[in-house]
Amino acid sequence: MSSSTVAGSATGGSNAVVATSTDHGQTWQNIYDVGAVYGLKNIAFPAAVAGGAGRAAVAFYGSTSSGDGSANNFAGVWHLYVSNTFDGGLHWTTTDVTPKDPMQRGCIWMHGGADICRNLLDFFDMTVDKQGRVQVGYVDGCADGACAQAALTAKGNAYTARGVIARQSSGRRLIANFDPPNPLHAKSKPGMPSLTLRRVNSVVHLAWSEADTGNSAITRYRIMRGTASGAETLLTNVSGNQTTYNDLTATDVTKTYYYKVLAVNGVGTSCGNNEIAAPYVGDTCTGLIVQRTPPGHPEQPLQGLAPASLAIDYVTVGEPPGTNNLMFKMKVTSLANVPPSSRWRIVWNSYAAQSYDPAAEQFYVGMRTDQNGTVTFEYGTIATAVVGLVIGVPTETAVGSLPGSTFNADGTITLIVPKSAVGSPVPGDLLGAVNGRTFTGDTAQTQNLERSTLLVDHTFVKGQRDNGHPAATYSVVGNVSCGSP
Repeated sequence: MSSSTVAGSATGGSNAVVATSTDHGQTWQNIYDVGAVYGLKNIAFPAAVAGGAGRAAVAFYGSTSSGDGSANNFAGVWHLYVSNTFDGGLHWTTTDVTPKDPMQRGCIWMHGGADICRNLLDFFDMTVDKQGRVQVGYVDGCADGACAQAALTAKGNAYTARGVIARQSSGRRLIANFDPPNPLHAKSKPGMPSLTLRRVNSVVHLAWSEADTGNSAITRYRIMRGTASGAETLLTNVSGNQTTYNDLTATDVTKTYYYKVLAVNGVGTSCGNNEIAAPYVGDTCTGLIVQRTPPGHPEQPLQGLAPASLAIDYVTVGEPPGTNNLMFKMKVTSLANVPPSSRWRIVWNSYAAQSYDPAAEQFYVGMRTDQNGTVTFEYGTIATAVVGLVIGVPTETAVGSLPGSTFNADGTITLIVPKSAVGSPVPGDLLGAVNGRTFTGDTAQTQNLERSTLLVDHTFVKGQRDNGHPAATYSVVGNVSCGSP
């Protein structure tokens, strides 16, 4: 048997429609909407795999929001779904594999060009292992706590492109010989929860997603914590209906806390391989570190590839209390000597940039020196033109100056921008793909190019990674005192 999944046209969206064939695709039957049980109104990038007689599975991204799923203003969230049939397509069972952990917020790009929701999400496929367990390789575009834990109404996304494998942990296989005994009614230990966290000010916010209950209701979750990797002990138990927990006691800023969350049902306890670290990264008043370059990284001056004035140590984002501003900081190794004709930029993805330029997809804030070494501070937008199929050429357009911004000889650049100038983000909204970039040796031909290569000139250009781990995402909290959770 073979199977096929198509995104059938629907009013303002698409459906996950499946059909099966027993004659190598010459004829098809058993047309079935496998997303209807979840009310899905948009799907993307379906994949299918067939197993033994009458057995097949399909996987796809799905959203319950209608409308054009690739439009910039699409406000839905997407999850990974897998659907199985064991009777030749007469019946299908669909599972939300990421029920509390969306893998994308906003649009999924289906066109060409360099739109910021083009997130490599089409790197997607499925297969089976030797024993017929379904496995799906997909891209997580909403990685880590800031994005995964955001409210459904939050604007923005992490804009990550992290490769993930989802693996079947229980139930019938696509090869009948390897079915577990009594597969329809057998109970097993639950699957391992997928855990995310964000440490903000004095609170560690935990959240987890549980897709596999082992055919037995989850009775409780055991939250484990330690101050060394592998040394977690029981912190507390919470109800099996609870999938979030705020740790108010992780207040030692000198320590990294480590967490695991274990699911418990009537059979036993899930695997404990979901350890996650919560280092202290600052507070929202003076700046949360969203991106740090590790010691020994090739971009550091000890490696000889970046001058101290351009080697980025870390980038922070904050919201000074009593204002309506955002504050960005870039720490380079040293600014004891400030080179002329250079730029220091902090960039993030935002469709709000289109209010200045319909082609823009990012905002930037930064410092610049002219040919005489005079320092100024500015903000603006970045628009990326695509040359050929894959080469992006981002260019800056300055919008205004940034009064109150400063730099110090120790390498700290502090940039203050009114929220009203960059789309007026509100609490809960996300600033995604925050990253630092530095440039020197600017000429009249290159001073607005966001990236240069030896094909253009011989300037030193350094672009901090856009897609890293952890994801460089900031969740807006409001300009409140850092003493509050």
